[in-house]
Amino acid sequence: MELMMFNKDSKLTPLKALEYSKKLWFISLLMAQTCFVIYLILGYGMTGLTTGLSGWNRLNSTAYVANDATGNFMYAVHVLFAVVMILGGSLQLIEKLRAKHRALHRYNGRVFVVLACCISFAGMYLMIVRGTVGNTWMHALTMFGGLVVIVSSIFAVKTARVRNFNAHQRWAIRLYLAANGVLFFRLLIFAWFLVFGTLGVDTATFTGPAVLAVSLCSYLVPLLIAELVHYAARTNITFITIGTACLMTLISIVFLIGLFGVTLANWYPAIVG
Repeated sequence: MELMMFNKDSKLTPLKALEYSKKLWFISLLMAQTCFVIYLILGYGMTGLTTGLSGWNRLNSTAYVANDATGNFMYAVHVLFAVVMILGGSLQLIEKLRAKHRALHRYNGRVFVVLACCISFAGMYLMIVRGTVGNTWMHALTMFGGLVVIVSSIFAVKTARVRNFNAHQRWAIRLYLAANGVLFFRLLIFAWFLVFGTLGVDTATFTGPAVLAVSLCSYLVPLLIAELVHYAARTNITFITIGTACLMTLISIVFLIGLFGVTLANWYPAIVG
């Protein structure tokens, strides 16, 4: 039985609820991206200017390695390109901007694709050469996210060239989600810390079931949810549309909780420290 608020005579239909939840999700993510970009600019940018690249180690112990010019360059590409990619990528999702400024959408999309691929290649190189925290499963999921960026980029460009805009949009969304996987991980893990503490996390090695679950929810689950949202917008099954809207709203709340945690515990101390 349908809820009264979703009856045909009601102003708030399931589709409208889904659209509102998508907008709430995007606004929540945009807030997190803004804070993340500020952290990257002030944390890495200002530190690099004042103390040199070696000062980046106060933010990440593997950011700078003496006598490893290639690795240091890759890390710089990975971090500094992210600033432009994050801001440019979100502009691609604003429907009114796409409609009014098609040329901007095309050229900004090309820049986004190039930067996303460069960042992914750099990230995978650094993971293989320098390693990182976590176990093999976590590394594999991170690598999977990088590969999704590259594959999605190829198909997003191909479908745009043949003017198959429906397929292009779906590949572009997959690219966008995969490119934000690192940010999703930060938001979700700090939301977990705020709600559950270190339950399921080995803080010495940064492994455990909670870390694995967060990795799955950062790199794989968003792609599945995107397919669910696409289906929910087209199905006549009301409870699926309503349930998807509730899921998107819940994710938005989790993002905001995680943003609060990562800002106070990590980003702000790194900037002022």
